Amino acid sequence: MKVVRLIAGASLVGLILPALSSCSLKVKVREDWAPASGQPIPLGEVSRTWAELKQGGTPTEADLAAYNLAVRNSVTQIADNWLSGDGQLSRLKTSEGEVKLRVNSINVPDLELAGEIVPADFVKVRRGLRAESVVAGVGTSLIVRQPRSDADPMIPETGLWIPVTALLNLDSPSSPVLELIDPSTRGTIAFEGTEFPLSANYTAAFARDFQERQFHFESLSGLLRFEEFADRMGLYRVTPFHPDKEPVIFIHGINSSPSTWDEVLNRLYGDKAIRDRYEFWTFGYPTGAPIPYMAAEYRDAIQKMLAFRRSRGAAAQEITVVGHSMGGLLTKAMTFSSGDEEWNSLFRVPIGELKIPESEREILRRMIYCEPIPEIKRVVFCAVPHRGAEILDQPGAKLLAELIEVPTQLVLLSTQIIAHSASALTPAGLEFVARDRLTSIDQLSSDAWSTVVFLNKPLNPAVTYHSIIVSLRLPNMPLEKIGD
Repeated sequence: MKVVRLIAGASLVGLILPALSSCSLKVKVREDWAPASGQPIPLGEVSRTWAELKQGGTPTEADLAAYNLAVRNSVTQIADNWLSGDGQLSRLKTSEGEVKLRVNSINVPDLELAGEIVPADFVKVRRGLRAESVVAGVGTSLIVRQPRSDADPMIPETGLWIPVTALLNLDSPSSPVLELIDPSTRGTIAFEGTEFPLSANYTAAFARDFQERQFHFESLSGLLRFEEFADRMGLYRVTPFHPDKEPVIFIHGINSSPSTWDEVLNRLYGDKAIRDRYEFWTFGYPTGAPIPYMAAEYRDAIQKMLAFRRSRGAAAQEITVVGHSMGGLLTKAMTFSSGDEEWNSLFRVPIGELKIPESEREILRRMIYCEPIPEIKRVVFCAVPHRGAEILDQPGAKLLAELIEVPTQLVLLSTQIIAHSASALTPAGLEFVARDRLTSIDQLSSDAWSTVVFLNKPLNPAVTYHSIIVSLRLPNMPLEKIGD
């Protein structure tokens, strides 16, 4: 191991817009270990502060700062021990001589798998995040990198950086214990009836996480090159898992990536009521693929997330989804039914009579036949083109569409249908299936089948919907004449 309030939906919605407007900066951080100190821990001094805390007393600001610094220096001493390679990782230098330091996880899961541990104040955000979500309190703030594993496949290949608070338990000063706590699930600690906030730096964890994830899924490449990003597509957790929290999924739009949400997530997590209630997830996908195809992949990813959470002890699961632009259209598809009516608008024969291999038939079934995901209870639309978009009218859009790589599966499917079942296609089916370059850009047209038939459904009354719409409107201009 390298050491290194139940909130109303409208309140969640209200915090998204200001942050979304500043999401274009890539996150860049610098890790600076210069403040690290090799000085011995003043054991007597910090033991007195710990004893005062344990008795429910409130230390002076200076005494608490000295205690917190001693906790951080304990971590940096472990780092020095690791770098020296002398095998004495747990050796701690104190004013009373060397003592053996034990490490104990209070509520940080899979700590033994951690790849890196870094003091949070060593992480300097150079670019990309404008707000700072920090809690001052007892202990020192760390960030811990949890790697992807078979036990937790809902972490991306880049890993997951989480905030951790370290305390130096000095109940027995000659046998100190470094206790690690996840502040996102336990934000305070109580002694003798007095409750103290735990130090936490959520922005440092997000910054390290976002810096590495932003190259996992890149915007323009993800639009143009489907096959390159197909195996990276998926729903991944951004914050620590807790079975009692409600998942919130953030999904980006066309020519974008999960990095769209960096500042949004950072600011939302700075609100204690939101942090206490929700855990955050993002769905990344190649945005050039046809909308029904991506909707099927998105639906499968949500089902995998639900299964994972159930396996980890989550009971009733209510999901909120925040979708930007085309991501909102994909989310809308998670809340309605689609079946024979949509199929009959494309094909003249039932799906079972279509003369194609069963594997191709299953692709069509997943794209056209679906039911709402009942766990989705709230949807927030951010600038979503429900009636289509005028993207094809923009200069260069048609040329860009020609550069988009469509999924190989759909190319093979189109070939099979044209070769064996062309007579079964309706005019809309010819447009939907037989075109060799049908992309999401084409399907965002206001007269495309995906807009007119597939997505043009009444909203599900079992779901609460919100819309965030930013628009420049001239005086006396009718609403139907404006755009976003």
